[in-house]
Amino acid sequence: MKPLYALLLLLSACTTNRPPAINAPADESEYYQPNQPTYMAQRRLYPDPHGGLGHSQDPDIRVTDIKLTAAYTVLYLTYAKDRNERNSGYFGPGTNAISFNPEAKLVSRDGKQTYKLLKATGIPMTPDSREVRNDETVTFVLYFERLDKGVESFDLFECKSDSQSSCFNVEGMNIENPADTAKAN
Repeated sequence: MKPLYALLLLLSACTTNRPPAINAPADESEYYQPNQPTYMAQRRLYPDPHGGLGHSQDPDIRVTDIKLTAAYTVLYLTYAKDRNERNSGYFGPGTNAISFNPEAKLVSRDGKQTYKLLKATGIPMTPDSREVRNDETVTFVLYFERLDKGVESFDLFECKSDSQSSCFNVEGMNIENPADTAKAN
């Protein structure tokens, strides 16, 4: 009985009764910024075990998280060459130029609604670009207009890929965003 009591005391000591932080961010997207202490603990891993982070035409781009805030639909992405992937284009030392198209948009799965890009951090906007070494990982965040209530499946359309460039298009993203059930009379 004493070992069980000691175990319960130990487990209860691991829980917290502290109130929420006084200086909590006003916008939930701040929780996922790399300079925040909670970034590594709250970030999702790819591939997402719960599904919903989609898949890209470009094997170097990955969506690591999707967040809805009061003002934005926030996408967290990484760009990195995978030296273990057979078709990744990783050939040792070298660089690539990356940028993001300011005309990019999110498109609802049915194609009826679009949401424009409002801002980006961590990646320059076209026509500017950034050189990235093949062994480097770049994380960046894209802020789009907030999805309408009820839109839970969507795609990212940056541009049309061609022989000169590969676009960061991502299909099949999902997020919990139920429609309002109460209608105003």
